[in-house]
Amino acid sequence: MAATESPGLDVERHTKYWKRCHGTFLPAPYTSNDSTRLTLACFIISSLDLLRSPLTPQERTAIRTWVLSLQHPDGGFCGSATHVPAGPSAGDPNLAATFFALVLLALAAVGTGSEIDERNAFAGVKRRKLLLWLGKLQRGEDGAVGQMLWEGKPVGGHDVRNSYMAAGIRWMLRGDIKKGDNGWVEDLDLEKLVKFIANTQTHDGGMGETTSHHESHGGYTFCALSALSLLSRPASASERTEAADKHVPDRAHLLKFLSHRQFIYHAEEETEHEDEEENFIEKELAQLQLDGPPTFVGCNGRWNKKADTCYFWWAAGALSLIEQTSMLHRESASNYLTGITQHRIGGFAKTTGAPPDIYHSYLGLTALAVMGEPKLKELDAELCCSVEVAACIAKARDGLLAAEKARAATTWENDGFW
Repeated sequence: MAATESPGLDVERHTKYWKRCHGTFLPAPYTSNDSTRLTLACFIISSLDLLRSPLTPQERTAIRTWVLSLQHPDGGFCGSATHVPAGPSAGDPNLAATFFALVLLALAAVGTGSEIDERNAFAGVKRRKLLLWLGKLQRGEDGAVGQMLWEGKPVGGHDVRNSYMAAGIRWMLRGDIKKGDNGWVEDLDLEKLVKFIANTQTHDGGMGETTSHHESHGGYTFCALSALSLLSRPASASERTEAADKHVPDRAHLLKFLSHRQFIYHAEEETEHEDEEENFIEKELAQLQLDGPPTFVGCNGRWNKKADTCYFWWAAGALSLIEQTSMLHRESASNYLTGITQHRIGGFAKTTGAPPDIYHSYLGLTALAVMGEPKLKELDAELCCSVEVAACIAKARDGLLAAEKARAATTWENDGFW
């Protein structure tokens, strides 16, 4: 796409791109991502949902059947059919697969026009076992959440991204159930988890992977803020903003870090340099204060890095969680996405000149959605899916809890008499 053009979001081409991803085999480079097939599937179906491209009844049934086939008998979901929880090569459930499995089940139910379908979206999910498994993933020493269990112990790094997915799973299956309520299951130690998240803020205001000694990063910052928001959901938006204010040590530096992820973008300079690490940030940053908006604004995730499609999502999503999207240069940022990395065959590339891929194509759409793109459905930033799907998740959770309560009411209690 020529740098001088800003054609807007090409819905038709994006829809064709995602339908190809859904209906045909993915290119050979995706072979190494087989263990994350659930994640790829969620991005594909969620993109079609954001673009208002409905699934057929047969596709909905196939998605639901496939996702439930990956559920582990001890709780959680495995990442792909290669890691099914039975057979000679039985796999183990992991946090990311479980998060995206639940979202995908809601995606398969939303948009049918049937309230019953939405309430039954989680039918078959082993809610109690899953939440107990989730609790085992949390480490006692620092409150961090692991990616999976190995010989009964959490493994997979002390990573704030895991905190985000754990908070999301917990909300999807618990909502605001409190101790003593029907459906209560002991899972995460919230005090330890919140303390761990707060300790990831670094000297420059952003959040690092694990501790304040790690480099700040836009993706980690979004995950930290979204985890805090989800742990207080379904409270009002203002209360969720207060959660971030309360638990992030330095809000002023956080806002500075997020707003400084934007910079003046010059396509000609980037295409003249093949070095992926080349950047043009520091000398241009002050120009954001000049009168008149720049044509293109790039966005990066760390200091001194080039513009990258996915970082528009991490920065814009994080700012939306604390109700500070006014700090975004929306028009210029949208111009970058639709005029620079939007691909001629649909989807988005990581950077200018690169081919589209599922990860960047999805986050390009979510970035535009959170910035108010009218051609897309409204986005729920915390769960990174449409507001409609998030509402379906809440209904599905309520349906699952109601089904559990009904089963308990019709089960004879073994009190010694019978």
